[in-house]
Amino acid sequence: MNCPKCGKQHCVKAGFNHNRQRCKCKDCKCQFTQITDKNATKRAFALYLYVVGLSMNAIGCMLKVEPSTILYWVKNFALKTYEKPTPQGEVIIELDEMWHFLRSKKPGLGVEGILSNYR
Repeated sequence: MNCPKCGKQHCVKAGFNHNRQRCKCKDCKCQFTQITDKNATKRAFALYLYVVGLSMNAIGCMLKVEPSTILYWVKNFALKTYEKPTPQGEVIIELDEMWHFLRSKKPGLGVEGILSNYR
């Protein structure tokens, strides 16, 4: 075992943490647990299915994993693998028309609307 802090191999066993063996480095006194990735194949298969075009809900049902976990795996893979492109030239911004709905909101929803009806 190599220490994640100093990289040396002078480590001894130092108990358990959440049923995982804890180790302690003799040189830098750093305590750590070994990180094993048991879901690596499941994660790779989920990423493949997502790239092919399956939805996160379908992948989650197939692999018995929450769709939010699939989203987390996809985001982490994208952050580690790809660079965000820098915009070149003009940038076109598309505005939403939500302000129409916000200005025409009827008083009758929420506490203010209820109180205004009783005045």
